Amino acid sequence: MNRIMRALGVAVAAIAFTMSSAATSNAAVSQDGTAYAKPVGGSFPAKAHFKAYGEIFTISDLKADGRSGIGVLSYGSAASTYYYWNHSGAGTTITKNLDIAEGTPLHIWSCTGNFQGTPTGGLDWSSGCNPNTDAGTSVWA
Repeated sequence: MNRIMRALGVAVAAIAFTMSSAATSNAAVSQDGTAYAKPVGGSFPAKAHFKAYGEIFTISDLKADGRSGIGVLSYGSAASTYYYWNHSGAGTTITKNLDIAEGTPLHIWSCTGNFQGTPTGGLDWSSGCNPNTDAGTSVWA
């Protein structure tokens, strides 16, 4: 009877350890995500995609409308919001290889605009990257 109780105690301890290890290891799971600019004329004009493995951020211009595709990435404070412009034209994608600590929560948006020399100059705020009104997509590095 003593052996059975000891074996049962070891089994319960092993299960508890496994459950607590699984809970801790899944606390900050990396996650990819895609955000699209608001549709214009039935199609999306731009998209931004974050790939967690390697922290790769791609910005695609999907529509020949004379505007640039923009990817917006934000983490931490409002001071950590970055605007990446794709000036290469319709049908192109640019790639940014970022350096963001693993497990960092991020938020991405996509929109369009006509570049005017500054990160936010020429943004069409109504096209999908206004952090005050647009949901964007949550991801983790």
